[in-house]
Amino acid sequence: MGTKARMLKGVIFDMDGTITVPYIDWKTLREKIGATPGQTLLEYIDSLPPDRSAWANDELLRAEMAAAENADANDGIVDLVDHLRSKSIRLAVVTNNHREAMQTVLKRYGLRFDVTLSREDGDIKPSGDLIEKALDRLGLSADEAVVIGDGRYDIQASRRVGIRCIYLTHGQPAFEHTPSVETLKEVAALVASDNFLNP
Repeated sequence: MGTKARMLKGVIFDMDGTITVPYIDWKTLREKIGATPGQTLLEYIDSLPPDRSAWANDELLRAEMAAAENADANDGIVDLVDHLRSKSIRLAVVTNNHREAMQTVLKRYGLRFDVTLSREDGDIKPSGDLIEKALDRLGLSADEAVVIGDGRYDIQASRRVGIRCIYLTHGQPAFEHTPSVETLKEVAALVASDNFLNP
């Protein structure tokens, strides 16, 4: 007797660069704030003296809200969400962004998710904390779901939880990862097989 194929029951989306087109110039923002390599931007901001930390946090919030209010939706996101919903697949957003920016994006594009988690809800990626919380609230195990993200932190967080991650490359992969897609339009076909979770 073979092992029964695991069917996909949940998809966890990153937001910036995944639901929306990449907008924030992170390199320039990090340079402006003076962030050192080897830390997330928020870790660096938290390490600063109070006055400097408050200023840097304001710069980050300003950049995030500008992105939330202006970034285009990624090609295929609305159709993909509708398609997954039609298959009764449960959906979540897990973002390192703050809650107001997340809610702004979802409202702008009329996107509805079962679970939405921002940095106010736990330890940010590359920690697996928010993904674990999303799975718990979705009522799913790591082997019943998949993450879709466009960055290294998404993949690192997914590995810590033991969940598969589809790397959205926008046609310009920064590193090797499987599975990967250039656009969200490829995701529906990729996950259509009952055997997707049994590579």
